[in-house]
Amino acid sequence: MKQAYAWTLLIAAILAMAGCASRAPTIAHVHIGHAMTGWYETPNKEGLFVLAEKKAGESLKYAQAAADGSRDLKRIKTNIARAGMLCDGEAMGNEPKAQYGVKQALAGAVSHITYAATSLDATANTRAFADGFATNAAGVMDRCDLITALSSDIGGTESVEEAGLLAPEIEKLAHANLHGEDLDGDGIVGSYANEYGLAQLRRDIESMIAREDPPYTTVNKWYLFNLIRLPDGSWIFRKRQTTSQDDPYGGGGGGGGGGGY
Repeated sequence: MKQAYAWTLLIAAILAMAGCASRAPTIAHVHIGHAMTGWYETPNKEGLFVLAEKKAGESLKYAQAAADGSRDLKRIKTNIARAGMLCDGEAMGNEPKAQYGVKQALAGAVSHITYAATSLDATANTRAFADGFATNAAGVMDRCDLITALSSDIGGTESVEEAGLLAPEIEKLAHANLHGEDLDGDGIVGSYANEYGLAQLRRDIESMIAREDPPYTTVNKWYLFNLIRLPDGSWIFRKRQTTSQDDPYGGGGGGGGGGGY
């Protein structure tokens, strides 16, 4: 009898967990998921902020290669052009389907954190976070603009000396984009907005997520890719027409949104 009762409790617990797993997330949490987990327009459908981190790391690698003291002007130009494109794909003439540089990916993450904060079901914690996140992200995007300008200067010069002077400046900016910088010399990176890099932005996002109540959990792919924006600005999930929650294009096809974010 006791054993049967124990099995009954176990089955009830499993069913309860299954019910929780299938419950739709809040609209706010889906937008956070677009920043941190997945977005249908990114090359590998990774989260927008995650893509910004990836591009910033690659940009720094090429900037370091350009600033290694080489006297080969063609090599410097090639590496700097790549570093610049990874920072700002659109400004460097990137292909439309691969338009994301650090700047575009981070701007997208800022947009979705803002969408999260302005959703009707957003917590006070998310609302309080969004403005500061946008302010602190602005410094990274400003550095991307500087990298683009300096990359253009190197691309147009025929002087290896000039290229050799500018390349370390780009390396410094690319390093700050990823790791931040201590501009005021107080020993703390991230004392104010202009010191922020992606490392400090990630720290803040993770702290915000840890404070969420009800807790944030990783958003299922179906919900990530099937949130659509209506003409009146409200958000709804596309009508589900599949039993698979892991089908990113379930519910009637097409990449997450009928033209909406």
